[in-house]
Amino acid sequence: MPLIPDLPWTAARPGPGPGVLVVTRLRLRRLRDVPAFLRAALAIRRQAQASPGARSLILRARPLARTFTTVSWWDDEAAVARFARSEPHRGVMQHWHGRLVDFSNVTRPGTEGVAPTLAAAAPSA
Repeated sequence: MPLIPDLPWTAARPGPGPGVLVVTRLRLRRLRDVPAFLRAALAIRRQAQASPGARSLILRARPLARTFTTVSWWDDEAAVARFARSEPHRGVMQHWHGRLVDFSNVTRPGTEGVAPTLAAAAPSA
């Protein structure tokens, strides 16, 4: 059981079409970095909620494993790129890059009208 519940969010009116699904996983080198990274992850979550083209986001934090997983659903690749290049996401990722043990980012088509779940999009998270 997670120490922190999953934090889901879905837009009131997701866009049409299948959109783009992005699954991101990262693991921090040091346990002592988890609180600061969690604060940064929550800021990025707020950024995503306000980003044009964002349809949904799920953040799973596993603090003791130093692991964070997000599943996000976007209107298109352009919306994902705008989000990734914008603050705070851009600065946070630059700041934390050297403190990660592992990082993966997988993009694939979404399913029209169906917000993704962690179980379906990232079953091993």
